[in-house]
Amino acid sequence: MNLFKTKTSNLESVTYDLIKALSAKVLSPSISECLKAHPDFPSMLSISDCLTDWNIQNKTYHIRKEEYNVNDLLFPFIAYYQEAGGRFVLINSIENGIVRFSDENHKKSELKESEFLKRWNGVVLYAEKNDTSGEVDYKKNRVKSILNSLLIPGFLIFIITSFLLFYSTIAFSSIIIISSLLKICGTSISVLLIIQSINSNNPFIQNLCGLTGNKDDCNAILKSEAAKVTSWLSWSEVGLFYFSGTLLSLISVSSSLVLLAWLNALALPYVIYSISYQYSVKKWCVLCCMVQILLVLEFVSNLYFGVFNLTFNPLLSNLSILILCLAFPILMWSFLKPFFSQAAELPLAKYQLKKFKFNNQLFQQALTNQPRFAISEELRPIVLGNPNAETIITMVSNPFCGPCAAAHKKIESLLAERTNIRINIVFIQKREWEKSDKMLITQHLFSLMKTENESIGQALNSWYSATEKNYSFLAKQYPIPIDNEAEKTAKLQHNWCDLANVTFTPTFFINGYKLPEPYRIEDLKYLLN
Repeated sequence: MNLFKTKTSNLESVTYDLIKALSAKVLSPSISECLKAHPDFPSMLSISDCLTDWNIQNKTYHIRKEEYNVNDLLFPFIAYYQEAGGRFVLINSIENGIVRFSDENHKKSELKESEFLKRWNGVVLYAEKNDTSGEVDYKKNRVKSILNSLLIPGFLIFIITSFLLFYSTIAFSSIIIISSLLKICGTSISVLLIIQSINSNNPFIQNLCGLTGNKDDCNAILKSEAAKVTSWLSWSEVGLFYFSGTLLSLISVSSSLVLLAWLNALALPYVIYSISYQYSVKKWCVLCCMVQILLVLEFVSNLYFGVFNLTFNPLLSNLSILILCLAFPILMWSFLKPFFSQAAELPLAKYQLKKFKFNNQLFQQALTNQPRFAISEELRPIVLGNPNAETIITMVSNPFCGPCAAAHKKIESLLAERTNIRINIVFIQKREWEKSDKMLITQHLFSLMKTENESIGQALNSWYSATEKNYSFLAKQYPIPIDNEAEKTAKLQHNWCDLANVTFTPTFFINGYKLPEPYRIEDLKYLLN
C-alpha cells in the first residue's frame, strides 16, 4: 500500500471527505496531524493506519478490471488513479453509468463510469465505522480546535477595535482615515504573503490563491527569483515594512502624510514591475495583485485629496519619530524571522527523520547489533497477545512506575492493532520492598497468570490505571491465593534483569534484543512486519 502515493493536499482532502462521509468523530486538525506523523506519508498506508488508530475498520483490495462488477462494491471507498504521479478520489456512488466522487479540487462531482475505469488502477480502500470509532478525547480536542480557530479572527478584531478606539479619541481627516485603512489592509495581506512564502500548504491562503483557478500560481510567483530583492530579502517583506512602518508613522505623526504620499509615489514603479512579470509568465498571484491595487488606491486618494500640495513641518522630533516608526517593523522582523523560518523547517526535518528512523532495514541492523538475552519460559513472564507469535516483545516493568503505566497503555494499543505479536512482562523489584506488601504485588500477578490467565490483562489495566496503588486494592479486585512458586519467580525475574543490565523501567526487548535508542515502543507498529 505504501507504493500508492500522492500529493499532500490530495491525501488530506480525500481522507477528510471519507471521515465526513462516515460521520466519524475525528477533527480536521487530528486528520492532518495523524497523516503527517506517519513515516509513509503521503500514501494509502498512512490513510489505513490512521483509520485503524481511530478504530475505523478498513480493508484495501485490488480488483482486476476484467472482474469488475459495480454491484460488488461498497460505498464510499477511496480509489487510486495512477496518473500525474498518482492521486486519490473518494467514490460516493456509481449509478446508471455515472460515478459521483470528490477530491481536493472537486466536491460532489460526476464522471462517466467508462472514464473512471480508464483512470482507476483497481485499488480501493473501504472503511466502516462502529460505535467505538473516533479519536480519543474528541470533545476536549474539539474545544481546543475551536479556540485555535478563533485566534486569528480574535487577534484581527482586537487590532481593528484598538484602532477604532484610538481614532475615536482624535479628530482625523478623511484622508488619514482612508490611508490608515488601506495601510491596515496592506499590512494584513503582506503578512499573508509571508506566511505563504514560509508555509505554502496553509489551507486559508490556498483558498485565496485558488480564486484564479490554480492554487499553485501564488506559490510559483512567490518562489520565483522575481519575488526577491536579494537572496535574503523578499518583496513580501519589503511590503510588510512599507505598510506597517507608514501606518505607525501616520498614527504617530499625522502631519507626515505628505512625506508618506511621496513615498507611495516612489513605490508605483513596483506595481508596473509586478503586473508585467505576472503577465509575462501567465501566472497570477491574487495576494500580490491585491497589494498593487492598494498601492494604486493610496496614490489615487492622495491625488484626490490634494495631499501632494500640503507642507510638512520638518521638526527634529517629528523626523526622529518617523525614523523610529519606519525602522520598528524592520527590527522586529529581523528578530522574529529566524524563529518563523525554523518553525517552518521543523515539519520537513521531522518528515526526513521519520523516513530514516522507520527504515526497516536500518532498524533491524540497529536491533541485532544489541546484545541478545535468552528469555526462557522458566522466568514465567506474564503473557499477553498471541502466545505462539514469532515476534516476542518483552517489557521489563515496575508496578509502581509512572512511565510503565503509560507504556502499558501503548502495549494495549499495539495489541489491539496487531494479532501477530506476543508481549512478555517481566517485573523488576527493589531491595527495599522486602518484608512489605509491595513484594506481594508481583507475586499476586504471577499467581493470577498461572491459574486465571484470561483475567491477567484486565488486572494489569486496573492496577496501572488506579490512582492509589496498594496490595489490598489488587487482592480485593482479583482474590486468589498466592502460588508457592510466585516468590521464586519474582527472584528469578529480578536476577535476570540484573543479568540483562536493566537500569531503568520500562525497558523493552524484541526477540531478546534490547530496543535501541532512539526507538520507542509506539514506533513498533511501523517497524514490525
